[in-house]
Amino acid sequence: MTALREGRVVRLGGSVPLDGRVSWAPADVRGTQPLNCYLVRSAEGAVLIDTGVRVHAARIVAQLRESVPENTPLAVVLTRTEMDCCLNLPEIEAAFPVTAVHYTGGITVPVVDAPRERITVEEGRPAELEPIPGIPLRIHAPRLRLLPTLWPYDPLSQTLFTSDSFCHTRTEADDAPDPAAVAAQLRVKFSWLDHADPAPVLDDLRAVFAADPVRAIAPGHGFPLLGRETVEAHVEATLKEIGR
Repeated sequence: MTALREGRVVRLGGSVPLDGRVSWAPADVRGTQPLNCYLVRSAEGAVLIDTGVRVHAARIVAQLRESVPENTPLAVVLTRTEMDCCLNLPEIEAAFPVTAVHYTGGITVPVVDAPRERITVEEGRPAELEPIPGIPLRIHAPRLRLLPTLWPYDPLSQTLFTSDSFCHTRTEADDAPDPAAVAAQLRVKFSWLDHADPAPVLDDLRAVFAADPVRAIAPGHGFPLLGRETVEAHVEATLKEIGR
């Protein structure tokens, strides 16, 4: 558990070994990789961005209990309705009063008692959402994706939650991007880039990062990128690889 952006944002989750069996990571990379979900806190409650993988369920519930007082209203925003994002919803709802689950896409989220609110976001036209008072989010629908994906942005902490993108970092202090790591991660996750016109993806990425100041990138896998200069360097490396 790690506090980001003056403690407003907290990274939750655990790590998994990279031994060739993790489908979203390059097969030849070894070591461990963090799998993340994120808590955004205000005086009125908290928003959980994704719920983590099933193997970390007990850990994440314990981390939530350390991070917010008992009976804190908790909204959940899913960046994707895939298993690494949504499977811990029942355990989290059993421990906290979940006010709503916000998601996109056509895949049904796990059964919960809380209201399920589908978010529809057009490419290039971010939507505004305030799931908990004091936590306004701007929701992007990026072109860099496989299935329907949301990138929430918290303007108060200037954090962009990028789901399964910008997951190429291999060490916690990865300030300077490794072009080979950027290339390998993009190609294993978004292999369609080799067969597509990169211009719309590049234009969209530039627009997302031009819309608001981003001082932290918080990916679902790998280490967060902290600081404006670090963010800019990794964005530039990603743009260069997509456009090559």
